Amino acid sequence: MNSLPDRHPSKFKMLRFSVLSLGLLGLAACGDTGPKWEAQDMFAAPTQQKLDDRYRAMIDFKAMARDDAGTEYAAGPSATVMGAVEDAVATCQQANAIGCKAVRVGLTWVDGLDQQAIESVMASYRDTMTAEAYQAAIQGNMGAANWLAYHYAVRGENLGEAERLSKQALQVAPDDPGALDTYGLILYRQGRYQQAEEVFIRVNKAMPTAEHIAHFADNALAMGKTEMARAAYQRALQAGASPVLSQTIQKRLLALDLGGGGSAAQPTQ
Repeated sequence: MNSLPDRHPSKFKMLRFSVLSLGLLGLAACGDTGPKWEAQDMFAAPTQQKLDDRYRAMIDFKAMARDDAGTEYAAGPSATVMGAVEDAVATCQQANAIGCKAVRVGLTWVDGLDQQAIESVMASYRDTMTAEAYQAAIQGNMGAANWLAYHYAVRGENLGEAERLSKQALQVAPDDPGALDTYGLILYRQGRYQQAEEVFIRVNKAMPTAEHIAHFADNALAMGKTEMARAAYQRALQAGASPVLSQTIQKRLLALDLGGGGSAAQPTQ
């Protein structure tokens, strides 16, 4: 196994990188992030800007999008190939460009392919990473176990197996923010919102990144805590959300403004 990208920072030994080497555990974007941090602190203004680009994991491939005018929009570093593709297209769209489309997926140039063919390439990357993660997890790689558990949680698939893998990872690093966030997502997907809230509070005490804050907001929304969710989504935007995450949050905020919300949805990522 040569590479295993991870959306979550972790103390686990990874094959290509270690988030600990970035030295970002001290960065704060959520105001008071000390031991007394509570959910209500979401309503306070953040005191520092999170360096989100430095937080995101370094990997050796990128993605690229291009508009009809020929302007290219590169994405990377990013946690996964799929995430980089989404970031590249979203960056193009945020520039109000016309005809935004992916032209590079990881190491594969897809310029000229139709959308179905591009999605097939992305699915191939996803399947390869999932298979590699599964084999590595069997061999005791807890970073791989956490990645695979997160992969299942985001998609709402194999949640029983996801919980097993997540707990396996937490046995090695019980206080790791990335592993805890994965476990919180699984609880959220299972409808165990009160337990998930407690986990997400722990996560944000330790590492209040835009993604972690947004996960807290998703869970708050599912619990019917709409004002708490709104404040948390806004906090995530202020913490330097990626283009894709920013678009998702804006849609959630619009739904709240229109009187929607309150039910569990696909986790922001």
